[in-house]
Amino acid sequence: MKQIFKLSLLFLALLLSADAIAYNFEIDGIYYDIYGEEVTVTGKEYDSYYGGYISDYTGSVSIPANVIWNGHNYSVTKIGDCAFSYCNALTSIYIPNSVTSIGSAAFYGCKGLTNINIPNSVATIGNNAFYGCTGLTSVNIPNSVTHVGGNAFSGTAWYNNQPNGVIYTGLVAYKYKGTMPEGTSIAIKEGTTEIAYSAFSGCSGLIDITIPNTVVSIGDCAFINCNRLTDISIPNSVVSIGDRAFYGTSWFDNQPGGLIYTGLVAYKYKGTMPEGTSISLNDGTLGISGRAFSQCNGLTNIIIPGTVTNIGSEAFYNCTSLTNINIPNSVTSIGEMAFGNCTGLTSIDIPNSLTTIARSTFIECI
Repeated sequence: MKQIFKLSLLFLALLLSADAIAYNFEIDGIYYDIYGEEVTVTGKEYDSYYGGYISDYTGSVSIPANVIWNGHNYSVTKIGDCAFSYCNALTSIYIPNSVTSIGSAAFYGCKGLTNINIPNSVATIGNNAFYGCTGLTSVNIPNSVTHVGGNAFSGTAWYNNQPNGVIYTGLVAYKYKGTMPEGTSIAIKEGTTEIAYSAFSGCSGLIDITIPNTVVSIGDCAFINCNRLTDISIPNSVVSIGDRAFYGTSWFDNQPGGLIYTGLVAYKYKGTMPEGTSISLNDGTLGISGRAFSQCNGLTNIIIPGTVTNIGSEAFYNCTSLTNINIPNSVTSIGEMAFGNCTGLTSIDIPNSLTTIARSTFIECI
């Protein structure tokens, strides 16, 4: 019989909050969800078939920094996933300095939105946040933004009007636009903190990339199919590398079988893992990349040092022979399906240090 997972109270709270899909209250036509002492702007009605909110926001909407509900003063800190999606009659939005993140698909398909001023309190912009906002011509992105999700500005007039080359959004190298000439070498700007999802995907002309030691994150598919990229130097500042970031590069293809490190990140186990394999990650390892050990059915044990801060999406997906795992107190985030389909897991210690954990992290483990 399987043991009960040793879940922290924080983990349980995160799971419970993740299931909230209906708004808690409405004030002046704006809908809110409560998360502790803070609230998130959300949509009116959640449609499970559509997978997002159906909202009726129109015209000019001004989000307040604080709201009072049932005698309690809440700070408005986030615009939630899909909150304003497909609100074609939305023409302008005011975002206060209390907001720190804009969720995935938050303004997806808002064709009537013409400009957006993102305050310097915002640090993260989610996947597809402004995707398909065809009328969006003016975007102010401050240097406070250190993470931009995939396709966040795709299909906007603002993106279409950018010159060819590397486009930066805040401190993020967001996307290389246009056809890259053969034999191209690129030096990422000093101060850049992230190379975004698919930033250089398919840039077959890229032969060399210089990454400054201010970069802490490299997104999913960042350099996928850059087939002429033969030499990559990852600084020790990088703590997170996404799924398939270097797939299809000459550098990856030329690596020997076994566990490949990029800087201080355990990037990928290459080749077929023998049955009964036990792995001890290098001391000083800072992160475990997305899909690092995915499908490694031979993995029975892994020792994670107390320096690791994050475990990427699907990092141990389908590691069916893995029976127990100890996550050290240094880990603050675990990605989606990180231990998905690890059917052999009987015990796992989850520390109180976690601040981010995906709802599907342990899907199909029991």
